[in-house]
Amino acid sequence: KEGQACSAAQTCETGLKCANNICSSGKTGSACSTYKDCSAGLFCVKSVCSNPPSYTKYFSKITISKMKQGLPPGPNNMPVPTTEFKTTDALEIDLIAKAGISGTIHYDLINSTTGFTEMSSADNKQKVRSGGFGTGFGIPGGLVGDFELNVYYNDELVYTVPIKISE
Repeated sequence: KEGQACSAAQTCETGLKCANNICSSGKTGSACSTYKDCSAGLFCVKSVCSNPPSYTKYFSKITISKMKQGLPPGPNNMPVPTTEFKTTDALEIDLIAKAGISGTIHYDLINSTTGFTEMSSADNKQKVRSGGFGTGFGIPGGLVGDFELNVYYNDELVYTVPIKISE
């Protein structure tokens, strides 16, 4: 039944899946490892299917874009908003902070199949600057598949989006 321990989907009632060793329906409040364990429109936040977090208390806009690796943003390297990337792209996170906001941001890139954190900037947090600013990373070769990009403000998850990386 929902919420009971499991070792595989076959040990759960029909219609449930085994997520984090717990039978889960994927509805709000159910156990999860990644957003794929949750119903459409929900995300996996702290191993629980949840509504998407909201950044609007701190930021007026967050945009995820692709750019050329190794070049800063500018006229020869304009960010292109998307959630689909190639391993030759760089991923750009542009934010517009609301007035009076101060603190730090960082991101995690979570493998949506395994739930494993593939990349994180938690050890290299960036100070929030008033107005617009950006951060990002070059996508390592071989890192392909479906992922969740999570953005944190002062360690609070404020934005999550599924992304796809291909060769």
